[in-house]
Amino acid sequence: MAGSKKRSAADDDFVLTLSDDENDTLANIEEAEKRKAFFAPEEEKTSESAADAKRSFQEFNLSRPILRGLAGVNFSNPTPIQRKTIPVALLGKDIVGSAVTGSGKTAAFVVPILERLLFRPRKVPTSRVAILMPTRELAVQCYNVATKLATYTDITFCQLVGGFSLREQENILKKRPDVIIATPGRFIDHMRNSASFTVDTLEILVLDEADRMLEDGFADELNEILTTIPKSRQTMLFSATMTDTVDKLIRVGLNRPVRLMVDAKKNTASNLVQEFVRLRPGREGKRLGYLLYLCKEIYTGRVIVFFRQKREAHRVRIIFGLLGLKAAELHGSMSQEQRIKSVENFRDGKVAFLLATDLASRGLDIKGVETVINYEAPQSHEIYLHRVGRTARAGRSGRACTIAAEPDRKVVKAAVKAGKAQGAKIASRIVEPAVADSWAAKAEDLADELEEVLSEEKMEKELAQVEMQVTKGENLLKHEAEIKSRPKRTWFETERDKRAARKLGATELNGPDAVKSKKDKLKLSNKDKKRLDDSRQRHEAGAGWKKGKAARESQVNGQMPKSNKGKGGNKKGRK
Repeated sequence: MAGSKKRSAADDDFVLTLSDDENDTLANIEEAEKRKAFFAPEEEKTSESAADAKRSFQEFNLSRPILRGLAGVNFSNPTPIQRKTIPVALLGKDIVGSAVTGSGKTAAFVVPILERLLFRPRKVPTSRVAILMPTRELAVQCYNVATKLATYTDITFCQLVGGFSLREQENILKKRPDVIIATPGRFIDHMRNSASFTVDTLEILVLDEADRMLEDGFADELNEILTTIPKSRQTMLFSATMTDTVDKLIRVGLNRPVRLMVDAKKNTASNLVQEFVRLRPGREGKRLGYLLYLCKEIYTGRVIVFFRQKREAHRVRIIFGLLGLKAAELHGSMSQEQRIKSVENFRDGKVAFLLATDLASRGLDIKGVETVINYEAPQSHEIYLHRVGRTARAGRSGRACTIAAEPDRKVVKAAVKAGKAQGAKIASRIVEPAVADSWAAKAEDLADELEEVLSEEKMEKELAQVEMQVTKGENLLKHEAEIKSRPKRTWFETERDKRAARKLGATELNGPDAVKSKKDKLKLSNKDKKRLDDSRQRHEAGAGWKKGKAARESQVNGQMPKSNKGKGGNKKGRK
C-alpha cells in the first residue's frame, strides 16, 4: 500500500524500548495470608478438574427450559469462565470472577440465576435478583441476552437505566419483576424514591465490570447499594482487572467468595495483530492526517475508532462525513435514543466507522469488528486491553492500530511487553509524513465548513432546549396540582460529592489534564508584585492580590489613591 508499510516490532525502537527493571515482583506474604483467610479455598488444580471436564451445558444438569434457551442462541459448549462459574453459582456461593473481555461472562452468571429462579415460590411476585452494569449500553445488551435465554421460562425482567421514562419504569416495578438489570445511579434513584420498589427481597446481586464502575466514579453508589440490600444475599462480582479499589469492594460486599480466575494475566486474544504508528516529536498536530489516511486507504470497513474526549470524537465524525466516510459516533453527550441508533447502524453495516469514547470499550459485543484504532493511546494498559478487545472476539481474527506520540510511550511499552510475553503478533506501521501531511491539509481546508456545522448544531440544541422549557412550563400549568403533590426526589449525596466523583472518574480514564477547568492563577513573588505598579499590569498578569484599603476607598469615591511617599518624612503634605 502506497504511503504505508509494516515492519516487525524489533525494527522500531519506540515499540521495543522497555526498561529491564520492570520485572514482576513476588506477592507479599502478609497479603497472601490475608487473602487465604478471606477467600474460600479454591478448587485444587489437577490435570483436568471436574469443572473443566464439562464440555457441554447438558453436563451441568440444567433444566430443560434453560437448555432450550441456550440452544436458541446457539450456545453449545461453555467457555472457560462459564465452566468454572456455573457449578459454583448454583451452590449459592459468593463469586469473584476475572476473565478477558469477550469470554462469555454474561451467560456465566445469567444461566445459574435462571436455573435457580425456576424453583422460586410463585404465589407472591417478588424481585429477587439485581444485576448492575456500568453503562446503559451494557445493561440493554445484558437484558437482551437474558430475555433470549429465558424464552422458554416464565421469568420476568426489567431494565432500569437513564434516558428512559422514570414513570414507565415505576409502573413495571409495581409488577415485581424477578430480575432487575440496572445502572447504579438509576437503581438508587428508584430504591430511594419509588414507593413500589423495595430491595428487602433481593437474594442475588451481580456486579459486572466492577472495575469500570469504580473508574466511572460509582464507588459511593455501590457502597450505598451494598449497605442497603440484605446481607444474606449471594453476590457475584466480575471484573476484567483486579485493582486495589476492586479488592476493597470485594472485602466490603462479599462473604467468603470463591475466586475464579480465567486468563487473569491481562492477555489479548491470540489472533489479534497489534500495530503501532509512531508520531515523532513535533508531529502531534498531524494526528488527524494519520487517522484519515488509515481509514481511507488501509482500514475501510467495520472499524471502531476510540478517542479520549467526546468533543474530539464529534468533530472527527463531522470531518468524516464531509470527506464521504460513513461514520456514527458514540459518547456520553448523546441521548439514549441516539446512542442505541448509532450502535444499531454500525452493527447493521449502515456505517463503516464507529467513533467512540471509552463508553464502548467495555463489554459491548458487536460481531464482525475487523479493526480497532486508538486515535491516541488510553490512560492505562487496562483500558487499552478493553479497547482492543472489541475485535478478534470468539475466535475471529482482528487488528488493533494505535497512533502513539511520546506521551503515550508508557502504555505502548506495557502493551508490547505483555504482547511479547504471550507471543502475540506485534508490528510497527510506517506512514510517510508527506502522506499524513496531505490528509491533514485536507482536514484543515474543511475548517470553515466544520465551524458552520458546529454553529448550526449549537443553534439547534439551543432551540431544542427552549422548546423543552416551553413544554415543561405548559406541563407545570396543566398538571400543577399533581406535580406539587409528588414527594421531592432524594439522593444519598450532595451535588458537590457527585461532581467530585465524576471528576475522579474522568481523571482515571483520561488523566489529570482532562479535568482542569480553569488555569491556575499566576503566583508572583513580592519583588515581582512591586514591579507591577499600575492596576492594568496587575490585571493582565492575573496575580489576583488585593488592593490596599485606601486604594479601594478612593476608587469608590472616584479619587486617586493617596501616595505614601511622604509618610513619616514630609509632614507639609499631610493635613
